[in-house]
Amino acid sequence: MKVCDMDLALIEEMFEMVIIFDQEGRILYANKSAREKLDYTKEELTECNMTGIFWQEFHVVHGEFEAFCKEKLLGRTETVMYRKNSSCFPAELRIFYGEDGTGYLFAEDITGNKNMDMRIRKLKTEEEKNKRQRNEFTANVTHELRTPVNGIRGHVTALLDVIEDEQQRRTLEIIRYCCDNMSAIINNILDFSKMEVGKFSLNEEEFDFYKMIDQVIATHMSEINKKELHLGLYIDESIPRFIIGDELRIGQILNNLLSNAVKFTLMGQISVDINKTMQVNDEIELFFMVKDTGIGISKEQQDMLFESFNQADASITRRFGGTGLGLSITKQLVEMMNGAVRVKSEKGKGSAFSFNIKVHTSQNVNESQDLKETYNKWNTLTVNMEEDEVENFLEFGSEENITEIEKRMEKLILSIELGSWEKAETLAESIKVLLQKGGKEFKNPVLKMEMAIRKENYDKSMEACEKLKDVFNEKIGK
Repeated sequence: MKVCDMDLALIEEMFEMVIIFDQEGRILYANKSAREKLDYTKEELTECNMTGIFWQEFHVVHGEFEAFCKEKLLGRTETVMYRKNSSCFPAELRIFYGEDGTGYLFAEDITGNKNMDMRIRKLKTEEEKNKRQRNEFTANVTHELRTPVNGIRGHVTALLDVIEDEQQRRTLEIIRYCCDNMSAIINNILDFSKMEVGKFSLNEEEFDFYKMIDQVIATHMSEINKKELHLGLYIDESIPRFIIGDELRIGQILNNLLSNAVKFTLMGQISVDINKTMQVNDEIELFFMVKDTGIGISKEQQDMLFESFNQADASITRRFGGTGLGLSITKQLVEMMNGAVRVKSEKGKGSAFSFNIKVHTSQNVNESQDLKETYNKWNTLTVNMEEDEVENFLEFGSEENITEIEKRMEKLILSIELGSWEKAETLAESIKVLLQKGGKEFKNPVLKMEMAIRKENYDKSMEACEKLKDVFNEKIGK
């Protein structure tokens, strides 16, 4: 390998340091970058030996400098290069040898990379420290918050046993509902903190699977009935009554998904399907699907759903509330049970969340079919609603749409007359959805109706409802 004058002209301007040396280690040539980095003049470098720049690697051992280089510095390596004033900097080297034994060294100053690595390590250490402190603080705060929340709930429950005035009871029910929401938020934050630091573990014990499902469904029935939603429930009869798993966490997963389905569905149906998809010895795989006819989620928003502190968009947080932790915790719990969670949804056409988990069968196999009556009572609420039926509800002017609006308007007026403002607000919101494709004529009447109901103003609410009915009847030609 020989270097001509043209090659030297190109090498001279390279950003990389280039040094050419002979078999004894004498420097024959060093380019501009090498001279500047090492703080030598051209003449000074050509009077130096490689041992003066590379104290650690280049040594003359019994006069055999070249043999040492070939053995120790083949290919690419990291080392330290020393300047004229004996200060040094880290460098990455590549060394090649010509047929005549001449050595060609290419070096790159990696001080910046080293500093960046040190900074990254320091930042990671600080981040871990801050993370531990934050999680300890979060755990302490959530524990402290539980005491007053539980105290308020206890006093409210005691008052509900003795107070008969309907208005006062309604206020107390709202306070208790707020306490339950606060407890759920506290539990989510605490679970998330434990998961972050790896202190979260499952507690697997034998439990009654059907009883657990019954409790989950019962928890949401009040809100389902208030919204006049249909509920569909199917449980594969091959699933044993008693299984071994973490009852609390399986219920939490299902509760999170069912809670979202109820929260984001104003009309139509929610269905829960549970199947056994596989069994190997005593291990069984259960598949759950929670499907709704709610607001739906766009494809872009679905990618962020399972991230911590994230919801589909900010307007959802403002409208429906929540911390954005529920689905993140759900995903982590499902994965801890050797499963995965998935979502299939379309904006305005509902969502279907599904997950699979692995549990074990119990030694208690003495079961009978009559023990499965627990879930059968919910089947009386089942109304199989096809997707096109839901679309018909939302298509303004269709027979289903008109019938549903008129039915809900009657119930809305009755709720206002009875002073059931919470139910009235829910009905008003569902009517707004049914009218959303009706045109701009409904915008102001609907807004006035919603505002009057939120303020619990009887006269203005009734007036707004009558005005909306007039616009509706005029629009459909009635």
